[in-house]
Amino acid sequence: MASNNPKWPIAEASRVRIKTRNDDYCRLFYNHFTGSINLVPLNADDASAINTTPHADIYDHSQPTNAEEDPSYQSYLLQSKDSNNQIVDSFHPDDVIGVNLSLEYNLHNPNTFHGMQSYASAQINIYCYPKNNRKKQRQPNHKTYVVDSKCCEDFSDVRTLIHSIQALSGLQNTTNNKAPPQRFLVILNPYSGGNGPKSKSGATFVYETMVKPMLEQAGVAHDKLTTNHGGHAMDRMQLRNLTSDNNRGALKDEGGDEDSNNCIDSELRDISEYDSIIAMGGDGILFEIFQGIRARYDEEQILSKLKFGIVPCGTCNGLAKSILHWSDNADYSSIESVFQICKGHTSRLDLASYQLAKTDKTYTSFLSFSWGLIADCDLESECLRWLGAIRTDIWAVYRGILFPKKYRARFTYLPPPSNKTRNDSASTKIDLPKFDEPLPKDWVTIEDDLSVFWVCNTTHASYNVFTCPMSKMNDGVFYVLIVRSSCSRLRLLQMLLKLETGGHIHCEGLEVVTCVAYRLEPLTYNTYNDLDGELIQDGPIQASVFNTARFFAGKVER
Repeated sequence: MASNNPKWPIAEASRVRIKTRNDDYCRLFYNHFTGSINLVPLNADDASAINTTPHADIYDHSQPTNAEEDPSYQSYLLQSKDSNNQIVDSFHPDDVIGVNLSLEYNLHNPNTFHGMQSYASAQINIYCYPKNNRKKQRQPNHKTYVVDSKCCEDFSDVRTLIHSIQALSGLQNTTNNKAPPQRFLVILNPYSGGNGPKSKSGATFVYETMVKPMLEQAGVAHDKLTTNHGGHAMDRMQLRNLTSDNNRGALKDEGGDEDSNNCIDSELRDISEYDSIIAMGGDGILFEIFQGIRARYDEEQILSKLKFGIVPCGTCNGLAKSILHWSDNADYSSIESVFQICKGHTSRLDLASYQLAKTDKTYTSFLSFSWGLIADCDLESECLRWLGAIRTDIWAVYRGILFPKKYRARFTYLPPPSNKTRNDSASTKIDLPKFDEPLPKDWVTIEDDLSVFWVCNTTHASYNVFTCPMSKMNDGVFYVLIVRSSCSRLRLLQMLLKLETGGHIHCEGLEVVTCVAYRLEPLTYNTYNDLDGELIQDGPIQASVFNTARFFAGKVER
């Protein structure tokens, strides 16, 4: 049985004994049938031997034996097969974000042996977040196991056991002793969601109650940056500071104290010194982060080095919802997003590069681009932000149904290569022609009056808007949703009503164009270009897909 899972050290697990509150003794064993790790009682003979065998003899395992022949392990295997085993406690590695060993030293303990100068007691701390059976949301259910001191001298068996639990849990943020510990930069917008820093749904509260403790449990060091003005996150990304250690020292010399170190690091440490950047807020703060990185000369190196995460604390949270949807349709919640970050698994996310005709400024996009009705609903409804996400629904009825508007445009796109597979994502930017240059012959042109023009990189534009069910995390294509003005108001209303479930995709009147690059030339005045929920310069715009960013995500379908 052991050969089926070499990650579980049967010999070491057989030697590590756990002492319960009732002074009973147990061992941790991996159940190959359920995938869980169970705390099972020792058999009577083995438990009795603990109190009668001299201390040194119990620890002495210089004569190796076949661990699979151990009576307690054989009994456990037999009982596991018929589901009749006695289980004192249990947890599943899939729910674990961190494991550590805590030691307490007693210099005057009379039981010191083998020449040790101090005597330690140990606890195995396992940080678990299983899903609630009813609400399907994760809740903390941590485990603390006291190791019997008689079976430990140098705790090497205990450490081997901990490393095995980490491996079975698939923890990617843990590092070996030779590698430096990982360090994250957490950037939070205290006003995300519109309810202020004291809101229990805001980023500050989520950080203090979820992000900070869970990162500590996962063994990840981090700095926190709280933004205090618009564009703060973008400015922070652009800060190029190779002498941050000298600057920190200078600030100390000027009177800075140790308590201010975290603030100094979060403001001065170059982002290339971090392993990951975690955005806390809505999609807007991540938009700022990517624009700041784009302004750096080492943009490609930064995007290839850093991992990214997002914790939903804003109004719409389209990317956070999409990532959780891709992660085996995980439950949408802040704690689920933090859980995925702590597990450490990443997948690549398609990013898009945008160019504008009226300015030399370029943008990086991760979510969507809209023009016409959808852009009007997103931007003009800002006056109703206090209503939350429903504000866009109200504006859609006003602008799309009661007082419809025609938006004329020329849309030209480059279809994916015929040999491009669904999972063959682009790895480099496509060279887009200049706006004053003719487009290549393999581009396709559509010119008409439109109501909806919506380019999707993700499945969700908002947590409650299932825009593009067929989108994958790294499929390397745009999905362009088009509704022409000739579509009746009734059909348009039916589409809008089905946006939450994704049923609009099958409605008559909706066209879906798949492409790897496109250009939109508005032929109607006074229209908005809405990129990732942010207003940018109006006028002709073009974009291409490239894939260079890694995001924390669970099990993602390829």
